[in-house]
Amino acid sequence: MKILIIGNGFDLNLGLKTSYKDFIQSEHFKDLVAKKNNMAEYFNEKNELNNWVDIENELTNYSIKVKNKNLDIEDNFNEIRLSLMNYLKEAQEKDINQDSKAFEILKKEIDKVDTIFNFNYTNSVFKVSEILNIQNIENKHCYIHGSIEGKDIIFGVEDKARIGDEEHIFLKKAYNKNYGKHNIKKEFNRENEIIIFGHSIGITDSSYFEDYINQRSIDNIQSKFKFYYYGESGWKEMMKIVDKYTYGSLTEFRANNFIHIDSSI
Repeated sequence: MKILIIGNGFDLNLGLKTSYKDFIQSEHFKDLVAKKNNMAEYFNEKNELNNWVDIENELTNYSIKVKNKNLDIEDNFNEIRLSLMNYLKEAQEKDINQDSKAFEILKKEIDKVDTIFNFNYTNSVFKVSEILNIQNIENKHCYIHGSIEGKDIIFGVEDKARIGDEEHIFLKKAYNKNYGKHNIKKEFNRENEIIIFGHSIGITDSSYFEDYINQRSIDNIQSKFKFYYYGESGWKEMMKIVDKYTYGSLTEFRANNFIHIDSSI
């Protein structure tokens, strides 16, 4: 089975401003700060310090920081989630860059892949399919974390995240009632050919990838991986993740599998 996994780097490569940084710089987010949403204020401070913030990772730090404080944390969180949906609903309507690597790869692979696991909330895959006049794309497409149209986005942290208080359980992705509609772990096996475009396979989504990547470092049967990443820093971060998932067995992973790498996105 040939599987295409796409993350936010896919949308960004298409020219859509869908990063957390874009969201934090938007009027939608600024309205939350103006309304004294405590969680938004925290993210805004982190962004001002670093000119960048990974909201999913910072949710854990925020939970620890405000432990035992009398704040409307769940209301704050739900306001941010709704604001993010509203922002992305506007962002996804911008023109698609048809000269981008993302457009090229989808055009090349869309008829060949059996399944598209989409970690984005946007309709970008369907917009590209419409441009290419490809029918019935929904038969092979799966939103892993929900969609804007479905108003069911799954936003939060992994189970392993050390939240500050058990009352903050709503921060975990698996808390969401829509979680688990598509169990991609059941689709992974050693016969798969995996194409990863614009997804870091990182810690915030480790539950989907860690066991499979580790097993591919142990089995002496070659699987195929195609990694599309952005620059040397992108490659470095991805290899750090693979090294972590394989418990320091990066050499075995590279030796036991066919790896195609492309840094042109």
